[in-house]
Amino acid sequence: MILSSPAILSHPRSVAEPALDGQPRPWAPRAARLAAALIGLVAIGAYLSVALLRLDYPFALEQLEGNSLIEVHRILAGQALYPAPSVEYVPDGYPPLYFYVSAAVARVLGASYLTLRLVSLVSSLACFALLARLVQRETGSIAAGTGAAGVFAATYFATSDWFDIGRVDSLFLALSIGGLYAVRRMSGTRGAIAAGTLLAAAALTKQTGLAELIAVLAVLMLSPRRRLARVAALSAVAVLGLSTLALRLTSGGWYTYYTLKEMSGQSLTAGNFGWFWTALATAMGLAACSALIGARRVPRELLAGCAALAVEGYATLVHSGGAINDVLPAYLAVALLAGLALGNRSGQPSIGGGVATLAGVLILAQSVVLLATSHPTRWIPSSADRAAGERLVAGMRALGGDVAVPSEPSLSLQAGMTLAAHPGSVYDVVRATDKEGIASYMDSAGAAVKARQFSAIISAGAGKALFNPPYLLKYYQECLQSLPAGPATVLIPVAGNQTRPAVVWVPRGDSCQRALSILGGGKAAGS
Repeated sequence: MILSSPAILSHPRSVAEPALDGQPRPWAPRAARLAAALIGLVAIGAYLSVALLRLDYPFALEQLEGNSLIEVHRILAGQALYPAPSVEYVPDGYPPLYFYVSAAVARVLGASYLTLRLVSLVSSLACFALLARLVQRETGSIAAGTGAAGVFAATYFATSDWFDIGRVDSLFLALSIGGLYAVRRMSGTRGAIAAGTLLAAAALTKQTGLAELIAVLAVLMLSPRRRLARVAALSAVAVLGLSTLALRLTSGGWYTYYTLKEMSGQSLTAGNFGWFWTALATAMGLAACSALIGARRVPRELLAGCAALAVEGYATLVHSGGAINDVLPAYLAVALLAGLALGNRSGQPSIGGGVATLAGVLILAQSVVLLATSHPTRWIPSSADRAAGERLVAGMRALGGDVAVPSEPSLSLQAGMTLAAHPGSVYDVVRATDKEGIASYMDSAGAAVKARQFSAIISAGAGKALFNPPYLLKYYQECLQSLPAGPATVLIPVAGNQTRPAVVWVPRGDSCQRALSILGGGKAAGS
């Protein structure tokens, strides 16, 4: 059976065919699918056990999570999300959908890390469910769908536990797989509009989603469903075009600077070209073998979507500043293709059954390896971590003024102080080639240090504070002693780059010893 034939494309809900002559299906593929499904459920349960235990942790789990919280605060306060770069705020280089969704939830639950993580947690569960449902509809097997969702969930422990972190990734993945599901299901105008809107929404969450949108719709344009493809394309263009135009006009052009121009001006990192393949082989090598053996039976639009997801991850990771979360779209693509290999659509039980059995064994083995090498307790902050953050907030209040902690802005929020732009977002600006963006930030930071705006600046590591703006060394001095390292005095994220607020800068003429004593002790000296 050729999946690209008009018969298949006009009936996207096709399911697995029964064995010839009405005989029972071979037991081996059924057993393999069931085993993959069971271990998949264990993987999903393991993920949930970690995510729920740290859902309400009041400090950043990952170093860039803090900027998401600031963006939600700005939306709720009616402030611009994409202003010119300044010492007080630089946005993440992402489109706004995740932040607006989180802000909508925050209007009910309040703006906190809990709100952001809840959006990510629900999005990740939706991604698992849509992945399972898509595979189930394509193969006729609930077990195949569960196995695919489970092996993807198991990658949580190979990617610095990213799914529940308050960042854009999980919502992007949910919308991406939702778009593919809608494309396969669409049979009329409304379905085509929904498909185009979901693919556009993914691109409005993370701009790399444009690759999936273009690839999938291009393939559909060459199929018997080209009329629906045109409707989906028009819907996507309308959503993306109107939103981009509105955001560009209301931001004075800074929206397209952050989301399009900034990344194009960043350099490539040679070592990351190989890192992508290493990460893929390490976390999903066995599942990738399953995906390859079943790829010939995958509908063309799904194959195009999976290829685009992999390209999206690769293109992002090879830029300077790329991180392991950038590989997640490739993991999703592998999980989808591997799940489809679990089905028997060939109409030849002996061949199809063999492929499904091998795919099930590979997926089962992949999930077992990922779970066996995981250390769930490592990703759960301890009571000492919570105490460290609370003590530092108390120390900031005791010191007075505005204490800037750029790497963890929630500390300044909790202390009721003026914020400083997150170093991750500032780094995206200063390493790009656009001189206007760099000048905007440096001028603002230079004016702030000249005015001694901050009573102290707590950096996460070596190097000049605030990316060494003009006048820094004239008006501020670096304390030779760092904040003391100990379970009650430091704050270290459990995921990603595990840096901690440690290096203290104070205005010249102020006492480093006094500032360190107050910040480390949580109370004013002599009190």
